Amino acid sequence: MLLLSKSLTAVLTLTSIISIANAGLPDPGMEIVKGRTAILVTDPQNDFLSPDGVTWGVVGKSVTENNTVENIEALFKSGKENGIPVFVSPHYYYPHDHGWKFEGALEKLMHNIGMFDRKDALSVEGFEGSGADWLAQYLPYIQDGKTVVTSPHKVYGPETNDLVLQLRKQGIDKVILAGMSANLCA
Repeated sequence: MLLLSKSLTAVLTLTSIISIANAGLPDPGMEIVKGRTAILVTDPQNDFLSPDGVTWGVVGKSVTENNTVENIEALFKSGKENGIPVFVSPHYYYPHDHGWKFEGALEKLMHNIGMFDRKDALSVEGFEGSGADWLAQYLPYIQDGKTVVTSPHKVYGPETNDLVLQLRKQGIDKVILAGMSANLCA
C-alpha cells in the first residue's frame, strides 16, 4: 500500500507517483499495475474538507496549506483518465452508534460534534449537503457509476467495513491511499 502523506500531496498525479524516485524522494518500491492497483480515498466528506465542516477549526489550516482538496480531486481525475479503479471508504455514524457502551477519546469527540452523522442507515433524508455528504466537487467522480463506495467504517482501519472484500473481489492487491485522515481511516 502506498500512503501519500500530507508532505507528498503536491505529487498526486499517477505520472508523478510513478516517478517519485526521479523526484529525489525515496522509492516506495510499488509498481502500479493496471488491474491490480486501485486508488482508495477515505472520508472525502464535507466534515473534513469543507470550511463548513465540523472539524474545519482543527484540520482547516492543514487542508488549505497542503492543497488537500485539490490534490484529492487531481487523484480522482487521474485515476479516471488512466483506467485505475477508484474506491471510496466513507465514515458514517448513525443514531445507534451514539449508544456505544465505550468509546475512545476521538470517537467520543466525533460523536459529540456530530461528525459524519446520518439520520438513518437506509435513508438519505437530510444527507445532501450535510457533513457526511461528499464534497461537491468530487460528486462527478464518486457518482459516475464506476466508483466503488464501500460500507462505512466506524473506527480505524478496514476491519469495520467491507473494503478488503471489495478490493479482493476486484483482484486488487495494491492501493494508492489518499484522504485527509487516510493514515487512520481506510
